[in-house]
Amino acid sequence: MQKDIGSVMGLYPMPTTIVGTMLEDGRVNFLPIAHVGVAEHGRLMISVDQAHKLDDAAIQKNGVVSVSLVSASMLKAADWCGIVKAEKIDKSKTFAWHMDELEKAPIVEVAPVCMTCKVEQMMTVGNFHDFILKPVHTYVQEECLNERGKIDYEKVSPVLFEFQSAQYLSTGKVIAKCWNYGKDFKH
Repeated sequence: MQKDIGSVMGLYPMPTTIVGTMLEDGRVNFLPIAHVGVAEHGRLMISVDQAHKLDDAAIQKNGVVSVSLVSASMLKAADWCGIVKAEKIDKSKTFAWHMDELEKAPIVEVAPVCMTCKVEQMMTVGNFHDFILKPVHTYVQEECLNERGKIDYEKVSPVLFEFQSAQYLSTGKVIAKCWNYGKDFKH
């Protein structure tokens, strides 16, 4: 039997990402964000707490950002980026990075998947600024591609963030193929 536990956000866990920005003083900064989602097939959303003033201002001013999936090998550095604040610590050397033509969206070189994105829209929801982003380039580690040149998420194995218990989880194996598995379901 189900039990009502109140008004609790039950959609966690979410993918853990590192958002790369270029701050106003010219420093690159990395901010972990797990409030992310697919807005539609060609756009995504990141939700930035306004308490992260420098990153929030940089995204609004520059209109570009990078969004990288976090792997287990990156997790300690990514978590550290969430512990320390850009106002006090320079996080630009946390990950090796470079730029493409979106010059203020640093590409995290060790990320299994990194997208450089343009900001298309921003809305305020509570204490968060939600940015709708259009990926311009998606960079994928070659070993994380399948034989058709598509992202293999089983190989990427993105880290998930679960807010209620404040913990990270790993992703598992593929259990079924979409739009095929339920074909023989009897109702």
